[in-house]
This record gives sequence, structure tokens and C-alpha cells, in this order.
Amino acid sequence: MKKVSILIAARNEATNILECLQSVEALTYPKSHLQVLVGDDASTDETADIVRNFIHNKPHFKLVSITHTLPNLKGKTNVLAQLAHHATGEHLFFTDADIEVPTDWIQEMLRHFKPNVGVVTGITTMQIPPFPHWGLGVFQGMEWLFYLSLMRLFGLFGIPVTAMGNNMATTRQAYDAVGGYEGIPFSITEDYALFRAILEKGFRFEQLFDRRVLTISKPVPTFQELLIQRKRWMYGAMSLPWGQRIGVYLNGLLIPILLVLALFFPKTALFLTFASYVFTTAWLVGSLSWLQLNTLMLGAPFFWFYHLGMNFTMLINFYTTKNTQWKGRNYF
Repeated sequence: MKKVSILIAARNEATNILECLQSVEALTYPKSHLQVLVGDDASTDETADIVRNFIHNKPHFKLVSITHTLPNLKGKTNVLAQLAHHATGEHLFFTDADIEVPTDWIQEMLRHFKPNVGVVTGITTMQIPPFPHWGLGVFQGMEWLFYLSLMRLFGLFGIPVTAMGNNMATTRQAYDAVGGYEGIPFSITEDYALFRAILEKGFRFEQLFDRRVLTISKPVPTFQELLIQRKRWMYGAMSLPWGQRIGVYLNGLLIPILLVLALFFPKTALFLTFASYVFTTAWLVGSLSWLQLNTLMLGAPFFWFYHLGMNFTMLINFYTTKNTQWKGRNYF
């Protein structure tokens, strides 16, 4: 039985952290082989108090107060790097303070660490209220699963895209091989940076698409906050290989491309629009069916409209706004 360390960075997560910790405590992995490290990143709310009260009789949990910044690191990356110094596990599991993990998360992720696999990524969707009380969150949840299923497809052909820091695990060997977060250039998309560094050291990856490793996140509550989140993601997307970056631009510019095409070749534009809608909807329905998330099927026929609009908005927002934010801090 392998020793596992779970690393959770937390800053001003008083509304979410308890549910996260409760889900981690409910893990079926033996507690004798489990270490849970929570890094409080100078929270100004009750995050640290909530964690202390929850873990006071749980020796496998530890709260680490982050009081200084390591050279060349900022924010979440700084927290995770310091938590890794305390970690004693053979594998490092990463999740976020607003995530609820499934009970067999550890075992299901571990069994995909075949020889020379350095990083394994699970899947995430959003906590969705019952229909008809859906809001923006239902489309966020479908969007995550749509892209994660495509990442799984690429992964089957050995094509890496990215990892996801709210549901990711690495071997300690792979993490140390790159020098940890201190050994790689700072990135606000720290999960992608670590993922690429591990692959560059010759390790392999596994991208899963399995209900048994499905974690649940809280949706971003407002459209403005969603744009802030997506700008961080776009910084990561701009670091992708050129072929994948072209895909990002084509996705973002599909609306104006179709509109311009309609002026000169209306039948072609209509056909491409129809084909795009059918492919996107069918792929999403297949992904939801595979994960047995049938309650989201009602939203699938409308996802394409959100998908196109969000991709275009993300691209425009990336080039027209200045700062990138995370937890009230500005970057760049």
C-alpha cells in the first residue's frame, strides 16, 4: 500500500472548504497511508479556523500557514511548492478547496500509474441544482466535460494537452525530477506548467474519463468572475503547441468566420454551422451518457450556443483586458 499526500491550496475559501475536507475524510483509502496538507494562503476570512476545527482530532490532516514567498513563485504555485516540502507520500494528489472528491478517488487514480507514468488527470464537473433551477453553472459543467472528453481522445493517441490542478496526481519521482514548482518557470496555470515539465523529463501521462474519478466543483457564480477565470486559462492556452493554439483561435473565431463566409458562400456557411452544431451536441451527449450524467441531457441541445459565444468572448477578453487575477491578486 503506497503512501499518498493530498495537497490543497486555500485562500478565502470559508464557504467551500468544509465540504472539501468532509469529502477527503470520507475517502476509503487507509488513513494510515494518507496525508492531507492544507495550505492557508493568508486568508482574510475564517478559512484557517474552519480547517483547524475540522482537523483537531484527525492526525493525518495538517494545516500549513503560508507566511512567506519562495523565489520566483506567487499565489497558488507558492502554496503548493511549500506543501510539497511537507509531503511524505510516494504520490502527490492535487485538488482545490472548492472541490468534492469521490470516495474511491485515490485507488482509482493510483491504478493508472503504470511504469513511467508520471502524471494522471481525472475529470471535473459542476455542482448543479435540480432543473428548472439551472443557471450559468450547468453550462460550465457541460463545457468542462466536453473538453475533458476531447482531451481523453487526444490522450488515447498519445497527444498531451494539459492537466487539471483540481484533480491531478503525480509520482514523487516525477515531481522531484523537474525540481518541483521551484524548478520550472512561474505560470498562473501551474497545473499545465508542471504537466509539461514532467513530460519533458520523459515521463508518460494518463488522461482519464471515468465516473469513478469525477470530482465536483462549485460553478463560478457571475459572468464577470467567469471571464477572470477564463483569462487565466487563456494564458495557459497560449503556451500550447502551435497546432493546438490554432485550434484555440479557430474555436474563438468561429462566429465571425461563419458570418463572413455567409456573405459569399451562404450554403457552405449553413452546412458548416449545422455540422458544428451536430458534432458538438452529439459529442456532448455521448460524453454525458458515458458518465451516466443523464440529468444534464436537457441542456445539451443549447450548449452549442453557449460554447460558441463563450469561446469568442474569451478570445476578445484576453486581448482587451490588462490584468489577470486569482483570489484578489493581480498578475502580469
